[in-house]
Amino acid sequence: MDQQINAVTIAVKDIKLMRKFYHDTLGWAILAENPSVVMLRLNNAVLTLCTTAIFAEYTGNYPDTESKKGFYLTTNLESPKRVDEYFKKLAAKKVLITKKPEKVFWGGYSGFFEDIEGNKWEISFNPVPGAKV
Repeated sequence: MDQQINAVTIAVKDIKLMRKFYHDTLGWAILAENPSVVMLRLNNAVLTLCTTAIFAEYTGNYPDTESKKGFYLTTNLESPKRVDEYFKKLAAKKVLITKKPEKVFWGGYSGFFEDIEGNKWEISFNPVPGAKV
């Protein structure tokens, strides 16, 4: 299994306020943004801030409930085939897969699993030019 983190995503209640904190206060550079998502570069990784609505739609995880956490970690792989292979290994080890890999709205391919304490991981293929794999 790959040991890398390419992105951390946090569900936020006030995207404008969080953007101001990370960009204006901390001075972190914005890679991309829209009204629901702000992506910032962290050395070799990306910090993504997204509204709780987008987070819930994308992950199937509603972070406002006590048992659900409003963040996930991402590992990018080099192809959709590698993502599928990764999930086959997870399934064989009886890991809880919370969202099977599929094509996603931003043009990539990803799925989610949880560790034994409910922390969510995304395994994805990111075809965006310049995305670190």
